[in-house]
Amino acid sequence: MKNTIYKIQKNILLFLGLFLCVSCEDFLEETSSATITASSQFDTETGFKDALIGVYIGMTQPELYSKDLSFNLIDILSRQYEPLTSNALYSQAQNFNYRGTLATAQIDALWIKSYNIIANINSALEAIDNKQDVLGTVNYALIKGELLGLRAFLHFDLLRLYGLGNLNNRSSLDAELTIPYVQDFSKNVTSPKNYTTTFQLLEQDLEEALMLLEEDPIYTQIERSDSYYTEVNRTGFYNHRELRMNYYAVKALQARVMLWKGGTEDLETARLAAEEVMQYVTTALINAQTYPVASDPLLYPEILFGLNVTDLGTTTVGILNAATTDTNYNALYLSQGTADEVYETSNVNIGVADIRYNTLLEGQTRGLVSTKLIQKSGILNPEIVPLIKLPEMYYIAAEARIQSGSDLATAVNYLNTVRSSRGIIEEIPASATQEELKLELEKEYRKEFVGEGQLFFYYKRLGYTTFPGIGDDVVVDDAIYVLPYPDTEL
Repeated sequence: MKNTIYKIQKNILLFLGLFLCVSCEDFLEETSSATITASSQFDTETGFKDALIGVYIGMTQPELYSKDLSFNLIDILSRQYEPLTSNALYSQAQNFNYRGTLATAQIDALWIKSYNIIANINSALEAIDNKQDVLGTVNYALIKGELLGLRAFLHFDLLRLYGLGNLNNRSSLDAELTIPYVQDFSKNVTSPKNYTTTFQLLEQDLEEALMLLEEDPIYTQIERSDSYYTEVNRTGFYNHRELRMNYYAVKALQARVMLWKGGTEDLETARLAAEEVMQYVTTALINAQTYPVASDPLLYPEILFGLNVTDLGTTTVGILNAATTDTNYNALYLSQGTADEVYETSNVNIGVADIRYNTLLEGQTRGLVSTKLIQKSGILNPEIVPLIKLPEMYYIAAEARIQSGSDLATAVNYLNTVRSSRGIIEEIPASATQEELKLELEKEYRKEFVGEGQLFFYYKRLGYTTFPGIGDDVVVDDAIYVLPYPDTEL
C-alpha cells in the first residue's frame, strides 16, 4: 500500500515536536537535553529513516501542501475560482489584504511551518556525513539526496512566495535580499543574501542531490542487477519513489528553478532538465481514450513527486463542495461561464473533448468543482496530493523554445502531445507564431493546474500586470505578488 510508510506512530516525529517554531524565541531557548535527544536519534539507520519520513509528514500539514499550497490559498490568489464572500476564511487573502487578521495567520504559517521543516532537514543533514558507516553506501546516498532535494524544494517555494518574480526583467538583483537560505541547524539567525547568492545555494543543493540520487531505484540511466536493492530495501522503505523526492523529481525541480531565473542560459538549462525527465522517467502521459480518468482523477501515472496525506478527505470535504447552499462560504468552484472560457467549450474539438473539462470538473449546485482531490469511495489512488507532474515538463521545454524563438515546431509538438493526452482533437497548427504559442501555453496552465497550486506562480514568474479575475482598475505588482514576511522576521 502506498500509504504504509506514512502510518507511523507519532513518537517518531521527534523534530516536529522539538522545533515547533524555528523563528520564535522558543527555539532560541531550547535546552541542551533536546540537543542530546536529537543526537541520539541518528545513532541508527532507523533514526535517519524516521526523521526523513517525519519531514514528509510535516509537509502534509493543511497549512502547507495538503491544502494551502495545493488547491486552496495559492490557487485562491490566482483568482481562478468564483469570488469568496466576506464570510469566507480566505476572503482577505483573496483580496490581497495580506495583513488582515485572518490572512496574517494564514500567510505567516507558510513561512513558519516551512522553516520548521527545514530545521528538521538540517538537523539530519548535520549528522549524516558522520554516520555513513551506520547507513551504508546506498542508504546514505538516498537519504541524503532526498533531504537535500527537499531542502531545495521548500526553499524554492518560499522564494516563489516571499521573493520577487519576473527576475529576467529586473536589473538590481545583486542588491536585493531575498529569503534566508538556511543550511545549518543552529540557534544563530541566518542572514538573507541577494538573489544571485541564494540561487547559487539552491542550485548547489540540487546538483548534490542529483549526484547522490543516481543511486535511486527509479534512475534508469544506469543498469543494475535485480538484486542490487534487495538488502537495502528489505522493508520496502524505498518503494513508491513517486511519493518521495526521487532523482527525476529533483531534475524536474531543477527545471522549475532555472525557468524562474529566466535568463537565456537558465532557459536552456531548464529545457535540458525537463527533456531529461521526459526522455528517461518511466512515468508517461495518460491516454484519454483508454485511461480510467473518472476513477483516477489525479492521473496518478503522471506524478513525478507527490505526498501521501492521511485523512485527506477531512481537509477537502468542506472546501471542494459546491453542492450545498451559499452558507458553505469556503467552497471553491468555477462558474460555468469561467469554465467555458478557460476550456474553450465553444469548440467541440477542444473544450468538449478535453477530459480536464468533461471529467475532471464536476457540476454541482453552485458551479463546477475540481474532482482531483475529492475523496470518493472507489477512487484508485486515494489520499495523494501531486506536487510535480509530467505535463509541466512538456510546458517548460516548450516555453524555453518559445522564449528563445528557436525550434518552434518542437514547442508546438510538446504542447500538442499534452493536449492530445487530454483528449483534445484539434491541434495547434505547425505555423503558429511565437506570440500565438505564448497564448496557447497560458491556456494550458489555466486548464491543467486547477487545484494544483501552480497558476499564481506562472503569472508571477512572467510578471503579468493583470490576469483573469482581476478587476480592470487593479494593476498587479509586487504588492500583490510578494507575500509579506512575518513581523517577527523584519
